[in-house]
Amino acid sequence: MNTPTDLSTLPAHIDLRLVAVDMDGTLLDDAKNFPPNFDALLDVLDARGITFAPSSGRQVWTLLDMFPKRPGMTVIGENGAIVMKDGQEVSSSPVDHDTIRQAIICVREAVATGLDGGLVMCGKKSAYVERVDDRFVEGVLPYYHRTEKVKDQLTVLERMESGELDDDIVKLAVMCLDEVLPLAELTLARFADTHQYAVSGRNWADLQIRGVDKGQAVRALQNEIGVDRDQTATFGDFHNDISMLKEARWSFAMANAHAEVVEAAAYIAPSNNEDGVGRVLRWILGID
Repeated sequence: MNTPTDLSTLPAHIDLRLVAVDMDGTLLDDAKNFPPNFDALLDVLDARGITFAPSSGRQVWTLLDMFPKRPGMTVIGENGAIVMKDGQEVSSSPVDHDTIRQAIICVREAVATGLDGGLVMCGKKSAYVERVDDRFVEGVLPYYHRTEKVKDQLTVLERMESGELDDDIVKLAVMCLDEVLPLAELTLARFADTHQYAVSGRNWADLQIRGVDKGQAVRALQNEIGVDRDQTATFGDFHNDISMLKEARWSFAMANAHAEVVEAAAYIAPSNNEDGVGRVLRWILGID
């Protein structure tokens, strides 16, 4: 556990306009619960005109479902591959179909060796899985509320190519019920020279278009709402958060963060189990 920055050493009443926050391991505690009184804090941010953007590898629809009282809120989904604000797409970056096709085959071959995982094709409108047993699907649904079980992901891709299915794949993800690295290294990591590859958790690894990450998404939002890095705060705990930490003057690694994340951040917030995000925001915004 890293030592949090003494909040009294930070200025209060900072002119923040944008707050981008990772979810798992950052805003949510280890039991996946929101910190106490977080809705009240969001009310204050709304009243002050501060855009709050949950930023996650989760699907945008999942993020919106997690904030049911705020249907038009800004969300960064799929590790930055899609950004929505007020119900409208701000930016998105579909993956090329040739890579998707190769990845489907790679994952099938790896799973056939006995690795306990599968591929999630992450579309703008839905996710698509061809591994449909309860154990796998139950691991996917918390992150992808809109998930379609299909017989053949290659057929889904063909339907998109023909125009029969109106959707785009913005990210490929492998989920392994064991530790993900063995599966990821045989599959998505093969495309790391040409695409954006990241391990996003113990059980997950992702592949996107090169240059697409949470940092790129934060820049898109900064341009959309007309703010700069001095008016931006970001919070994260894992490798896929590093890019967005670099886009903010007020960047915070959580006390429970990986060492490389701490190195990338300007400050350290209390842990996710100690309402670290809320405590920092209340201090730097001068909220009692």
